[in-house]
Amino acid sequence: MRKPDCFKILLLLFVAAAMVMGCSAKKSGISLNDMKELVKDHALVVAYNDGAVKTYDDKGIKPLFKHLENGNFKDSYVFDKVTGKASSLILAYGGADKLHTGILSKEAVPVLKKYNIKYSADKIVDYIINNTGDDKCPIEKTVANIDNPQEAYKVLKEKFNE
Repeated sequence: MRKPDCFKILLLLFVAAAMVMGCSAKKSGISLNDMKELVKDHALVVAYNDGAVKTYDDKGIKPLFKHLENGNFKDSYVFDKVTGKASSLILAYGGADKLHTGILSKEAVPVLKKYNIKYSADKIVDYIINNTGDDKCPIEKTVANIDNPQEAYKVLKEKFNE
């Protein structure tokens, strides 16, 4: 990516973060659709109220764990491509405030509501499927009977360390 493109993206993400702080979309000229376009190049984008923006490019919930290694999700607006119950529990664990995702599972919705994470999604599905498309995602199966973010974080972290 050329430097001017990087600058433009960072500027737009900064403006989006300002929107999160309460600025009007009409005043800034940035819409949710503009943000959706910006996050197409990343698996996860975390925009903070102070204007800081972090991006991650791994698959699955790895980007969420990478972000937690260096902080939390408090006072952030998270843009994710796919959000299931496991992701929503990790977001709750990290203290996320807002989420927009491309795909949201119905299993994630109760977690988001319980932990007061405002959310929007382009598409809602029954559950997140595995990479081959023939079964439920194994990470989602891991947290099927877990409703506590601390417990989910511990179990998922152990699974990744195996």
